[in-house]
Formats: sequence, structure tokens, C-alpha cells
Amino acid sequence: MLLKAIMMKKVLFVLLSAAIAVLASCATEPEPQETPALSPDSTIEDVARVVESPAIAVRGYGIVAGLFGTGSSECPPQLRQILEKYIWQQLPEADTINPRRFIDSPDTAVVEVLGVIPPMATAGQSFDVVVRPLSSTQTTSLDGGYLYTTELKELSRITQFNQYAKTIAKAQGAIFTPPGKSKNDAWQWYVLGGGYSLSATNVSLLLNQPDFLIAAAIRNRINERFGPKVANAVSPGEVLLTIPPRYHYNKQRFLMMIRRLYIDNEPALREQRIAMLIEQLRTEADKTPIEAALEAFGKPALDHLRELLDDEDAAVRFHAARCSSNLGYSAALSVLRDFVFDSQSPYRIEAIRTIGRNARLNDAEPIFLLVLAQEKDTAIRVAAYEVALAAKSSIVTRIAVAGTFFIDLVNCSGEKLIYAKQQNQPGFVIFGTPIRCNENIFLQSDDGQVTINARPGDRFISISRTHPKRPRVIGPLSAGFEVSQLIRAMAESPEQKKGSATLPGLALSYTQIIEILEKMCTSDQISARFEKGPMTTVGEMFKNF
Repeated sequence: MLLKAIMMKKVLFVLLSAAIAVLASCATEPEPQETPALSPDSTIEDVARVVESPAIAVRGYGIVAGLFGTGSSECPPQLRQILEKYIWQQLPEADTINPRRFIDSPDTAVVEVLGVIPPMATAGQSFDVVVRPLSSTQTTSLDGGYLYTTELKELSRITQFNQYAKTIAKAQGAIFTPPGKSKNDAWQWYVLGGGYSLSATNVSLLLNQPDFLIAAAIRNRINERFGPKVANAVSPGEVLLTIPPRYHYNKQRFLMMIRRLYIDNEPALREQRIAMLIEQLRTEADKTPIEAALEAFGKPALDHLRELLDDEDAAVRFHAARCSSNLGYSAALSVLRDFVFDSQSPYRIEAIRTIGRNARLNDAEPIFLLVLAQEKDTAIRVAAYEVALAAKSSIVTRIAVAGTFFIDLVNCSGEKLIYAKQQNQPGFVIFGTPIRCNENIFLQSDDGQVTINARPGDRFISISRTHPKRPRVIGPLSAGFEVSQLIRAMAESPEQKKGSATLPGLALSYTQIIEILEKMCTSDQISARFEKGPMTTVGEMFKNF
């Protein structure tokens, strides 16, 4: 018995020793993981990379109406089911039309809609879309039609007529047919500015090595420089960015500043860094990234930038002036103004845009007016008009026409010019308003549908329209001699709502009006030059798709 008791004690001692060893090993603190060190000279791009949302190709299927017999009743059965359901749910007049009959009408066509949401798009940001009839249908033309609201889904995620993919954009609007369209382009039409993104896309900073302290330091530095809520550290490895509205004009420039922002903003180091960048701005060939790095410092960089405003090198002067202006230094205006009126300078348009963004309207307007009055280069005049419009200057008055395009009246002297936009948003810009038609007018459109007539002494212009699919002639209607009045008379609907102050018109398309105005200017029935703006490039993107 004694031996047995001794053996039991030995076993218990061994078991107890083993348990203590296990507990001791569990209680041992793990070796601390190495935390990434921040150098005093670390910029954000040293420890993180920017991940921006790319351009997103989108696709959808919809209906174009108002085709007067050039459409088709053909529609793939699966797509027909989707479209009929959508008509019932979405169209405001769905309770008064039969979806099946609507699709079957030769006045409508089922179409494919393609577009590209711009990189880093904001909610509601517009973009051009290309519209094509389905190749399996007998549709002959979309000229003069209107695209009903169409849901657009990411092209890489949509299979044939896939209604389950997420809708990320929509499109609608009047069909634009490029003037002088050739037969090679016969299956491609557009809605200018007709697409719009439904939500903003994210921009992220992804840390090379996740660490919450560094993520917090990055967030705090960005918010210190650009304002609260611009950066949000959502995890140890990611900081989400919201691009401030003042940088929506150039989102890439904002990200350039973010990349080059020093995390440590110690004043003594800051002065050394600014001095180093100023020297690089003098000597480096690519000055834009260096300018962005200086702008990222904010107002502390101004003392050094002022020294460069009278530098002998024009490139140094321009980049210093633009950066100073962006930082609120009003004296940079005179330097930028010199660039605007230097006919040999490559910086003219960017100088105009910088003045438009940063200068007080009272200081900027006289510059805009001089450019508009003296300039012969259309691109320079258009740049001045665009910044005046964005600044809400009284120089520009906008008139909405027929709910499909605009007329911008630019009150300036100089060459009389009618400028027709062909990308982003349809509309006419009339430089030198008011422009009047000459008194003795007789013109027929190339297709013979439209007649415009006025004899010397007439108080109004007579306009009328026939249509190959309609027996009734529209008109004759009366239009004023000002070009803007003639445009409205040609564009507005013949049937106006009761109580509307808008006069009835011929319901011509934007394309038809472009062709008529160009013909009137060429034949000197309007004493002005006519010019079409650059054509939208969205069709080229999908040319081989």
C-alpha cells in the first residue's frame, strides 16, 4: 500500500509539472510584429497607393420613339418581355398605352445603348451614348427619334438581355444624327450627354503594409489640408477619399497632390521641402507634378512661389502663377492675363480656365470680354465662353429649347459666330448676340421638307414644314428675325400645352436645325460664320463592338 501511494504521488507530480509548463507557454507574450516606420520625409505615395475607379463601359436595351415609320415591330421574345414590364413600371404614360402595341409600332424601334462612365464619376455626371437598332430588325433610321429612359449595366457583367445585373447608369434624350452622316455610319446614332451615373465611384488609398496608426495619420493629414471628411480611414489598410467639389474640374490633379502630400507637416522640414521643390520647378522639364506638390503644401508655399512670377522662363512663370492662383494669391492674375493675350503661348486656354476658377467675377469679366471681342481662334473664344458660363457671368444667357437642347447668347463684340456643339450636351452658342437674319430670305432644306421665306419689309419670317409620312403641312408659322427666335420657332412642338407661353414650332430635330443654319450662313442669309464643334468620340470606342 505504501509503495502504491508513493507511485501515485509521482504520477500526480509529473502531471502537475506538465500542466504548469503548458500554462507557462500559453502565458508567454507573443513577439511583437514589426510596425512599419514612417520616415520624416515620407509622402503618402511612399506608404500607400491610389486606387481610382476606372472608366466603365455600360450597355442597355431601350426604345426609341417618334420615328414616323422608320422603326420596326421586331423584338427578341426575351427582350420584349423585359421591355413590356419596364414600360408598365417606369413610363409616365404607361396607363394610357399598350406596351405590346407600342413596341409593335413602326414608329418605334428597339435599340442597344452603349456608353462609358468617366473615371471617378460623381453621381449624376453625364456622358454621351451611342444608340444602335438591333441588327436583326428592319429598322431603317433613328433620325428625329427620342430615346426613352434606358437602364445601363456594366458591359463586362451583362449577358444577352440580362435584367439581373445591377443598374449603374441610365440614358435618355433626343437622338442626334451627325450632319452629313455617311452610309458607313448608318447604324450609329447618339444622345449627347444622355447618359448619367447613378452614384459616385470611390477612390481609395491602400496601404502597402496595413497599420491603423499610419492610416489615421494619413487621414488626419489629408483632412488638415483639404477639409474635414475628405478622408476616412475605414480599416488599417484602406483610406477612402471624397474629392472636394473645387477639384471636380481636374480630379487627377487632386490625386497628384494627395500622392505628394508629406505626412509629417513639421514647419522646419516644410521650409526645406518647399525650397527643394521650387528649385525643381526651375530646372525639371515636367513641371506639373512639381507644381501639384507645391500646391499640396497650401499657403506656406506662396512666399517662395512669388519669387518665380517674374522668372525669365515662360513655363516657370505659368506654373508658378497657376499654383499661386489656386492657392488664392490674387496678384497672380496679372501674370495669367499676360499669357491669355500672348498669341504664341501654349498656355492660353489653361490660363483662361485658371482665371475663371479663381478670380473674382468683377476682375475676370473684363478679361473674358476682351478675349471674346479680339480673338479669332474659335477654341480660345469657346474657352472664354465656357468659363464665363461656369462663373455665372451676365455675359452669357441660356435659353432651354424644346426640352432637348439649349441656346447660349454671348453678349460680346467681335466676329459674329454660331457654334453648334456635338459632344457632352447639344446646343448653339451665339457669339455677338443679337445676330439677325437678313431681310430677303428664301431657303429650302436639302430634303425639301422645310421652307423659310421673308421679303424685304416683312415683320416676320415665314416657316413651314412638310413630312413624307404626314399629309398635313405644319405652318406657315411666324418667326422673329433674330437667330435665337428662328431656332426656337424651328424646334418647338406644333402642339403647345394650354396656358404655355411658348409659341408653336415645326418640331425639327437638332441635326436638321444645324444643317439649315449652316446653309443660311453659307448663302449669306445670316451674316455670321457657322462652325460645328468637335464630334463625340463615343462611337469610335464601340466601332468594332
